[in-house]
Amino acid sequence: MWSRWLPIGAAAIASALMYLSTILGSLGAILLAFLSPLPLFAIALGRGWIAGLAAALVGSAIVLFAANGLAALFFLVFCGLPAALLARQALLARPLNEDQEKTDLEWFPPGMLAMWLTAIPATGLLTAIVIAGLQGEGLEAIVRMEVEALFETMGTAFEGPLALPPEQLAAARELTIAVFPGVAGLQWAAMILVNGLLAQGVLARFSANLRPSPDMRDIRLPNWAPFPLAIAALLAAVTDGTLGYLGWNAVPILCLPFFLSGLGLIHALAATLNGKRWLLHVTYTLMILSFVLPVLQFVWLLLVFAGLVDHWADLKGRIARNSN
Repeated sequence: MWSRWLPIGAAAIASALMYLSTILGSLGAILLAFLSPLPLFAIALGRGWIAGLAAALVGSAIVLFAANGLAALFFLVFCGLPAALLARQALLARPLNEDQEKTDLEWFPPGMLAMWLTAIPATGLLTAIVIAGLQGEGLEAIVRMEVEALFETMGTAFEGPLALPPEQLAAARELTIAVFPGVAGLQWAAMILVNGLLAQGVLARFSANLRPSPDMRDIRLPNWAPFPLAIAALLAAVTDGTLGYLGWNAVPILCLPFFLSGLGLIHALAATLNGKRWLLHVTYTLMILSFVLPVLQFVWLLLVFAGLVDHWADLKGRIARNSN
């Protein structure tokens, strides 16, 4: 019994303490908070999703006693439940054939995992729109109030010889208001994705993983994947108010699976017989540099476009067939 519950308790305590490190307010604490889902993913992918859910519930109880109910709810929603849900989907498998003597399994495909990952922040955005609408103000009004207060607090940072002109500062403020929920949703998805990949990598290193690690080259999105993106783009283009704000912020979130598919295309190209490993190095270097050089952010759009083209043309499949 102890061998079963001790790892769950250890994962819950570690995750809760990492999440509570935000009280310190330092850069290291922010990094720890970003990695707080890692122990939950590790226990869920190594012991089963029910163990991950139990660790998430225990961790939220620890946060409740150490902080307050709102912090515990945020921990459960943003860290615990996504880890348990994605682990459950990732561990789904069925026999590859009807021969009972063979134990080969067909695991839940990476493309559908990408869609489930996208559904989490998309559902969060829709929930925020509904809750804010029930309060009467609307999500855009709430975001505007918070962003304007933030810009006023940071007013001294925009002064001096490098200060932005008033019109550029106003444009930056309006752009932040327009895309803040969508960017926040992408950051949430990135946190979930990074921690899930790290946990699976650590488990595979010690042969403690329940399923083989998915390959980026195997990402195949379902046929219906472009339709939610098209609907969101249509709402953003032709509607105003709440629906327009929903569509405008849903577009970047719904581009996520195509970005991952486009990145998988780069991995497929790099794995060809010609050995174009430099392609991976260049791609990831440009992605990292884009955080400090905004002019390089075009690489993210190119990967999304590559994912869209691959969805219709099956470029990864053609590359695999030609390599064989």
